[in-house]
Amino acid sequence: MFTYVVELFSSSSGIVWTLLVLVVSYYLWNRHQKLKTLPPGPSPIPLLGNILDLGGPNQLQVFRKLREKYGDLVTLHVGSFTIVVVSGYDTLRELFVKRGDVTSDRPDIFTIREITRRHGIASRSGAEWKTHRTFALGGLRDFGFGKKSLEGKIIEEVEIFLKNLDEKKGQPICLDSYIHISIGNIICAIVFGKRFEHGDPVFIQLLALVNENLSLAGIAGLLNLLPGLRYIPGDPLSGGKVLSNAATIFKYIGDLITGHREEYNEDNIKDLVDIYIKEMKKQEGQDTSFTDFQLVNTVADLFVAGMETTTTTLLWAVLFFINNPDVQKRCHEEVMEVVGEGRFPSLSDRSQMPYIEATITEILRRGDIAPLGIPHATSEELEFNGYVLPKGTMLVTNINSVHSDPLLFPDPGRFDPSRFIDNDGKVHGTERVIPFFFGRRVCMGEALARSELFLFLTSMVQRFQFKPEDPDNIPPVKGNLGITFKPCEYKCIAEKRL
Repeated sequence: MFTYVVELFSSSSGIVWTLLVLVVSYYLWNRHQKLKTLPPGPSPIPLLGNILDLGGPNQLQVFRKLREKYGDLVTLHVGSFTIVVVSGYDTLRELFVKRGDVTSDRPDIFTIREITRRHGIASRSGAEWKTHRTFALGGLRDFGFGKKSLEGKIIEEVEIFLKNLDEKKGQPICLDSYIHISIGNIICAIVFGKRFEHGDPVFIQLLALVNENLSLAGIAGLLNLLPGLRYIPGDPLSGGKVLSNAATIFKYIGDLITGHREEYNEDNIKDLVDIYIKEMKKQEGQDTSFTDFQLVNTVADLFVAGMETTTTTLLWAVLFFINNPDVQKRCHEEVMEVVGEGRFPSLSDRSQMPYIEATITEILRRGDIAPLGIPHATSEELEFNGYVLPKGTMLVTNINSVHSDPLLFPDPGRFDPSRFIDNDGKVHGTERVIPFFFGRRVCMGEALARSELFLFLTSMVQRFQFKPEDPDNIPPVKGNLGITFKPCEYKCIAEKRL
């Protein structure tokens, strides 16, 4: 009997091992077949994939070297994700404009799945994303975008911002919080129909939480690719901290929306939140995506996107002015020629200020505020340039590859607005500077951001000269990469012009 059991076990083991070998062999063959159809990239190693290839403190430099070796499309494997890093202006445009119908989804990553739960606008995909993006754009146009009243809101915040600078009486100042609150108030006026005082402790705390989450995106971003790491004791990747901050931000926004509901008057729609409430009431009792959580996430998207990019760009602007006083001087001269001292610059002056426009373009290029954008995903299998990208492939938009391309911008590390001025003194060659990206996912707030940048920068150089805190120790042009690429913290002196 014992001998029979041993023989049976041995026979079964043989069958099991044979099946196991067949399964593994099929998996490896199938995987090899898929790899053959994907763009080239470094060979993944078992379990770790290409995680080691992404190591190093400078992610942009890593992608630059991968592009030099493999080309504009580079395949990486991390966790369960197949990632294709897309570089080069022409390739980005081909994939995200001409093929945008299948490259505009969002991937199933930690940030989208756990924080926004695929709500809002930035995190949604498919038909519902299109519905809410279209609705939000319509509401933004109703309450500011493209209207003269929006310029008035911006100038109101410009005046308050400059007044705060004047009160520092030439003392060293860190501009970050001042700019954040000023720019944040502009989007708040559109979304909530109100502004907040610069000393409002709750508003300051909210901005601090938003800023912290954006800065934690670098280390916490690893959870997007390897979500199981969130369960490591001690929260070393800050996933728990990011979730906690997001919950506090959502609660704050939710409380503001609740206040709107209590004051809501269908005959007096005051702001974007009122427009959403009206639509939600209209669709009550229906199977609809216009929900409370959708509204909270939409407001959060608009608030963060409408504040962060412009704030970061203005911080880069002052840092470049400090490091390039000749550029600041020329900007001031152009403002004085066109506007003088008697009034604030207006958007109608923009066409007469080519050097200012060129300077803003160079700040956006050299500052490179969103060098990797937000990841996209393919909504279906895609054949492109002889390769096959499976459905659900994560696409990384390497915008930095455009802004740092020496073939497009000779000596790309040099800050030089004149590269965008032609022999006739007109602005040219700006179309390849793409901080707001392009295609279906182009930033909704681009027009607002460009208006803010022009009105703030022209008014700033009209009234103040920006100098380093220590002339012998000028802050370097360096930044930290989170969701955005922000300059390292620095102080400056805002000296009022006489």
